[in-house]
Amino acid sequence: MVKKMSKERVILEAEKSSTLNNILWFTYDAADTYFSQLIISLAFTPFALLLGIKFFSGAANPYTVAFIVMSVIMAFSNLLVAILGPIIGSMSDVAGKRKGYVLMVAAVMIGASAAITALPTDYPGFTFWTASILFVIANFAYQNGRMLYNAQIPFIAEPKNRAVTQAVGGGVAPLGSILAVLTSMLVMKRFPEATHVSTSLWDAGSIDPASVEFGGLRFLFLVGAIVIFIMAFPYIFHKEIQNPQKISLKENWNQSKQVFRSTGREIIRDRNSILFFFAWFFITDAANTAILYMSPIITDAIGFEREVRDIILFIAIGGSLIFGILTGVVMKKKGPRWTFIVNAVCWSIGIVITAFAGWNILGIDGTKTKWLMYIGATFIGIGFGGIWIVGRQFIMVLAPPNKLAQYGGFQEIAGRVSAIVSPIFFSVIMFVFSPIVGGTHHAYRLALAQLFVFFLIGMTILFFIKDPFKRYDAGERAPYPNLYVKVPNSD
Repeated sequence: MVKKMSKERVILEAEKSSTLNNILWFTYDAADTYFSQLIISLAFTPFALLLGIKFFSGAANPYTVAFIVMSVIMAFSNLLVAILGPIIGSMSDVAGKRKGYVLMVAAVMIGASAAITALPTDYPGFTFWTASILFVIANFAYQNGRMLYNAQIPFIAEPKNRAVTQAVGGGVAPLGSILAVLTSMLVMKRFPEATHVSTSLWDAGSIDPASVEFGGLRFLFLVGAIVIFIMAFPYIFHKEIQNPQKISLKENWNQSKQVFRSTGREIIRDRNSILFFFAWFFITDAANTAILYMSPIITDAIGFEREVRDIILFIAIGGSLIFGILTGVVMKKKGPRWTFIVNAVCWSIGIVITAFAGWNILGIDGTKTKWLMYIGATFIGIGFGGIWIVGRQFIMVLAPPNKLAQYGGFQEIAGRVSAIVSPIFFSVIMFVFSPIVGGTHHAYRLALAQLFVFFLIGMTILFFIKDPFKRYDAGERAPYPNLYVKVPNSD
């Protein structure tokens, strides 16, 4: 069954793929993954905490105040993405092209990141708030860049190769994480070591604000910006199928707001879309939280040294690298729904194993069960390598080709709201139950159990989705008539 195209606007998709063009496209995936790992996780979090400790030195617990304020800043950044992301997606859809928008937000992301290095650490108040504003701008650009980049897939790859193409891109992306860790190690070795801070609010310890040292932390932003530019530069030369509209920016903005509202109503009326966005909320909620707190879990809850922690994190990254590609192979045969369920199962197994690692159970000493973390990290790596690939494919199957970025924007709403909610849930459990259950390590296990429940809820929702993948693979595009009744050519 072939979807009839609108006579007013011909929707063009890529009819063939070019290996060289795909490689050029992949480079941005690795670059923005590098940004996420280096700028967000390894640079800004400890930098902002150290600045906050100096700035709020008059408080009873400067660390706690700094952590709370930094968390609010990150939540605001995610909220901004959730509010404006769909409209920016609408603007790129209305414009009929995406590459130019990706390049613009990439330039903002690189520039805002590099500017943080130039801020004077001798003025912690000014630098704390200025760095926070620059981070909000950089993170906003990064999140929207991912959304627009993901929407490019149908316009660079032919239908039969899309699952594998994006899987290869997902497999290449962890190389950005590996390079980010190596960058951090090299920069920190070149400059004096910064004061170590735990990312655990409930295990803050005592840090003297007067003894805080930033070391090479501030230079990570500039070095990272340069590396991101180099990594993403080949992306400039890739080509996408475009369907440009000759309208002004003001006309685009006004039209995009109308399209955004109509697309929202379409999504609400479509059972599959609503179910997917709810499943995406619960599963990415748990996944993002697991990623956010994996480092302190390995060290504070299970008891590994930082050197061993880095090895375990490399194992998880390696798992995501290998199984990200395999995800595309499975998805090409089974479709995104079953692949997403398998992915959530892997996450659940990884979380359960991690919860038992280092625990005195069944008469076995905790020092002998710590090795379970290696297995848990492998399963978490499998889940991490596949989840974003599945999310991309789901959007491609559910969205009309001329509304891919808009649907991606609504996906960002679900993802960003979960990024706000999940750390709060996790932190509350840790903060409340640490004194009750006899230690931080047991409270971690309760918090991990909460993540397991979220994965189960997400998986349950996925079973109620009627996957239109076979019809999509045969050339039909959303919306799919008679999807919920038995008709010829329906799966």
